[in-house]
Amino acid sequence: MASVEVLRGVSLSVASGESVALVGSSGAGKSTLLLCAAGLLSHESGEVRWFGDASRMSAANRAAYHCAPADLLHEQCVEQPTVHLLDVAFASEACLTVARWIERRCDAGDAVVVSTRDLDLAHQVASRAVVLRGGRLHSESRPQSRVAEYARQ
Repeated sequence: MASVEVLRGVSLSVASGESVALVGSSGAGKSTLLLCAAGLLSHESGEVRWFGDASRMSAANRAAYHCAPADLLHEQCVEQPTVHLLDVAFASEACLTVARWIERRCDAGDAVVVSTRDLDLAHQVASRAVVLRGGRLHSESRPQSRVAEYARQ
């Protein structure tokens, strides 16, 4: 039997009210990471915690894995914060709708992790982005907007 190591030393913390975009090319391991974070795929080593609790029951109660755009149309009414894991492909035209959904969830105290291949799209929908490359996560800072231009004369 062959095995492939997809994720190596991955450590990602997401706070209540925070949104994080997980950026990577096709096959980088974005879906694998989200499935592990949702408690739907077992990991070989390490630990996954949901709001400080590492039990599988906590995953069932506190993690919501979204894999279809229609999932985002349903607002959940839950008594405790949830981590929403969006493994949903969406076009740039839907960016505003997705961004508003993420903002509502974060305002409700939930945490949101959204996967995408597009770094620009990531910066539009999430408060921070991390890049998954070579099985490892790398921080990605938000591009700085220019306040003023300097022109030489």
